[in-house]
Amino acid sequence: MADTQPDTQPAEEARGFPFLTAAVTLAILFVFLGLMVVAYQSPNYLEEKKDAAEPKADPATKLAEIRAKNQAALDGAGAKMPVSAATAELLDRAKADGKLPFPVPMPAAPGAEPPKTK
Repeated sequence: MADTQPDTQPAEEARGFPFLTAAVTLAILFVFLGLMVVAYQSPNYLEEKKDAAEPKADPATKLAEIRAKNQAALDGAGAKMPVSAATAELLDRAKADGKLPFPVPMPAAPGAEPPKTK
């Protein structure tokens, strides 16, 4: 037969303030703060060295160089045909078919006036 009486264990006495836990927590906090101060005051080893002997290049000059390299890569160096020739061939085929492969109006010829809008 099952025991119908619940287990009644005597309640444990309430313990006092956990001094050891509080002391260890405060010690860890102060160690962390100390390490943060040390890290804040140490020099940044990842920062670039500021060398006065090497002048910075002009951004406009760099941009022009990059554009020239990109255009050279598009016009030759392994390409079957330059971009301008490929664009012209694509437009010629589109004109022959009567439709463009993309929903953009035909570009105006150089020197021609742009079409007037209503």
